[in-house]
Amino acid sequence: MLYQLYKLFSYLVFAVAFPLFFIFSTITGKHRTGLKERFGFFEPPPVHAPPWRIWLHAASVGEVQVARALINELRKEFPNADLILSTMTEQGQQVARQQLAGEVHCIYAPLDLPIIVRQAVKKLQPSIYICLETELWPNLLDHLRSNNVPAILLNGRLSERSYSRYRLAPRFMTRLLACFSRLATIRQEDSDRYIALGAEPQRMEVLGNAKYDLDIDTSPETASRYRNLLQLTEGQPLLVAGSTHGNEETMLLETFQAIKKRLPELVMVVAPRHLGRLAEIEAGYIGASIKFNRLSHCRNERRTADLVLVDSMGDLVGLYGAATYVFCGGSLVKRGGHNLMEVAIWGKPVCYGPNIKDFLDAKELLEAAQAGFMVNTATELADTIIGFADNPDQYTQAGQRARKKALAQQGSARKQVQLVKKLLKQQNENGSPASA
Repeated sequence: MLYQLYKLFSYLVFAVAFPLFFIFSTITGKHRTGLKERFGFFEPPPVHAPPWRIWLHAASVGEVQVARALINELRKEFPNADLILSTMTEQGQQVARQQLAGEVHCIYAPLDLPIIVRQAVKKLQPSIYICLETELWPNLLDHLRSNNVPAILLNGRLSERSYSRYRLAPRFMTRLLACFSRLATIRQEDSDRYIALGAEPQRMEVLGNAKYDLDIDTSPETASRYRNLLQLTEGQPLLVAGSTHGNEETMLLETFQAIKKRLPELVMVVAPRHLGRLAEIEAGYIGASIKFNRLSHCRNERRTADLVLVDSMGDLVGLYGAATYVFCGGSLVKRGGHNLMEVAIWGKPVCYGPNIKDFLDAKELLEAAQAGFMVNTATELADTIIGFADNPDQYTQAGQRARKKALAQQGSARKQVQLVKKLLKQQNENGSPASA
């Protein structure tokens, strides 16, 4: 009954919302990209031999990074398979096509309406569907199960907040989770929550976080290239604030000014998570009479300010390597934080705010190694970094522990792909899936 109500509700929402969206999109020209694919009309890639077609679904940029790690391992196990990666957001799609162009068929995910998912599955004809983290779409999962297409949840995580919401519909969740042949979670706590919602314990596995299987060039040459780009002198301190959200860019000005009193040569780089906010951030800096350069300016001309705003994608990880000190954003505001191990893999301790719910496993690991440092305010961040500057030997040792801990977490992607391999082997033994 709840499933039928969900289907009815999804049609009602679509009937009300789509005309408004269509008017908005027509007037503004926004969100037109990928609209055909969102309605289930795809140009499927050609089928190779053996005809495995593996469909991975990632919500946005963070899940695309998980997909990248899994795709590297999938290529080793299934070199001839067709790999499809769907995303919900435009930024996720942009990153996917930028980083995976030519090796993966990147599409926008279909809307979760029965008639649309039926069309999408018919077009794509996946051998298996891989859902990453917490992207649960009931109509799609139900249609896959009814057509004997196995679905697997990988890198699963479930926050306390999401768990509390899902508990309001226990029967619905039990049926929804039964659509998965296997569920692999990051932590035992995530697994316990899924089981409490109705997942069968024998279908659960705890395999760690594939987001930490980082394919990053951590060579000294990469770090030097970014330090040269910023025109830094040898030993000149650099603070990188990565993946900032909300008003963190303004909050960090207080940090910057406080550290400057102790380290007058300090340069700070701010990398907003969403580049669409650049105009807003720049207006705030100009209004506060703060001098800054864009990173693109540094590529072409001399840096003229000690505050640099990143206006390009794909540079943040390299900037982490160039940094002396690092703050991981989305954590002084309630956004859940970002990947701390991208910093730790460089041998850098990492600072972050209290709102790090999306990376609690990394937080716990790094704090246990005394290589992760939570701060509650911009002032506390400044005090922590000044403390690092006053104790360089201890800071260096913390960085060594950070890298060791990051390296120790790798291997989860391989384990998760082995689970995919096991399911596809069973599927092969039982015969091809029914046509969707």
